[in-house]
Amino acid sequence: MGYVRILAATVTATVLTVGILDAPFLQHAFTAAAAGAEAASFDVGDRLPADQVHVITKPGLYGLGPEPANSKYAVAHGKLIRIDPETGKVLSILRSQTEILD
Repeated sequence: MGYVRILAATVTATVLTVGILDAPFLQHAFTAAAAGAEAASFDVGDRLPADQVHVITKPGLYGLGPEPANSKYAVAHGKLIRIDPETGKVLSILRSQTEILD
């Protein structure tokens, strides 16, 4: 979701600075950004590639306690999740988390 915000800020800054873009163009730009964000969505039970997941090493920085047995906390696509460390399967989606803190 962070890149969607960056795209939105860039488009907005361009409009305010240059003033040459019209409303249909803006609507298209925001629709395209939202479609890109949805393409990166996932559900419980999905397996995420390791290069798309940041495994959390310090759960306390995220306000979390110890990890439940056979799972790891992680951040992927702007979400705080629990994964099976052996398979990469998403066990639960906890909340939005756009920043990596550890």
